[in-house]
Parts: sequence; structure tokens; C-alpha cells
Amino acid sequence: HGVAIRLVAEVLGELGVRDNTIVAASIGCSVTIYDFLNIDALEAPHGRAMAEATGIKRARPDKFVFTYQGDGDFASIGLAESMHAALRGEKISAICINNTTYGMTGGQLGPTTLLGQVTTTSPTGRNVPYYGYPIKIAEHIALCDGTAYSARVSLDTVANINKAKQAIKKAFEVQLKGLGLGFVEILSSCPTNWRMSPEKAHERVRNEMMPVFKPGVYKDITCL
Repeated sequence: HGVAIRLVAEVLGELGVRDNTIVAASIGCSVTIYDFLNIDALEAPHGRAMAEATGIKRARPDKFVFTYQGDGDFASIGLAESMHAALRGEKISAICINNTTYGMTGGQLGPTTLLGQVTTTSPTGRNVPYYGYPIKIAEHIALCDGTAYSARVSLDTVANINKAKQAIKKAFEVQLKGLGLGFVEILSSCPTNWRMSPEKAHERVRNEMMPVFKPGVYKDITCL
């Protein structure tokens, strides 16, 4: 989150929108964003950040509005809010941190937990008959007609961090141009709940997460 929030801050500054921005922060590790950025913020009930951002943007269309959420918040508890905001083409931006677990509440199985991954609620590993498959968020959001931009990036290397910043900037720019929803899924580590060192956690992102959640741009209507 430290790296992701720094990238968001840099992009807000470069686009010159910081003083006109409102962020809807969700419940979870991602909620700390308003402790680090000097911008207006509202804390949403769990899973409702996209609905809250929709209300903010409709009430104040002159504002730059984005959400900062975890994968459990965006793609499980708030899946309906997220998908329908994309289907409506709400002119907001969304950042979703995917670390394959519910990080703040103890490391439970989440919507992006990998097959075979052991969590506190899947002690023998995620299996398809019982838990189903992990959701591929960027691909699903890209399928929504109201989405202007959808991409998946990673924070495991300096090169990928630079790519992540460019994706965030693009997701913000499509809102400024009034084109529709801008979305970025960020693959991130969770050393605490994964019970490994930060270095090993980065290796897990590369070796286990990225083959399943392939980084790339899944939709960009500015390139059509």
C-alpha cells in the first residue's frame, strides 16, 4: 500500500487535480489512504465505495473522484456495486489492490485467492468444487460497456512500478476526459498473512500470481 498510495499521490500532483479530488476509501487495509494523502475523503461501508463514489460524482460532477479498495471489498462484498458502476459508465476511477486474501481481518480466503492457496478459512487450500475459481477482476471490468480503461499491473519490480504509475495516470485521465470508468487492478504482496519475507512475497507475486492474473491493458477506448 505504501508504494501504491505514493503512485496515486504522484499522479494526482502531475495532473494538477489534488485540490479538487475526493477519494472514497473502503474498509480494509486500503482505508489508510486518507491518513497519508492531504485530500478530501469519505470512508465507505464495506463494499460500498463505488456506490459512494457514484453519489459523490453525480452530486459534484466538477470534482475528481476515485476509490481505493482491496480485492475483497471491490470484488466480493462490493462486487455488485463495482460491476454496475462500470456498466453504467460512471465517470469515476477505481484502484483495486489484489493480494489474494482478506488482509486486515486475519488472512481469510477472498475472491482472488489462488487455487491451492492456504488461508485461515481454507486450511487445505482453495479447491474448485468447494470454493470455485478466483475472479479475474480486470477482465470482468473490461467487459462492461461503460468501462473506458481497465488494466492490471504489479508492484514487484521497479520496472513494473513505473508501468503501474502509467496505468493509474491513464485511468485518471479517462475520467478527466469524461469517457467513462477508469480501473486499475494492482497485484500486491501481503507478507504478514502469507507468512514470508518481503523478498519471498515479491517472488510469489511473480511466480504464482502473475501467471494467473496476467498483467496488461484489457480495455482502452482511447486506442480504438
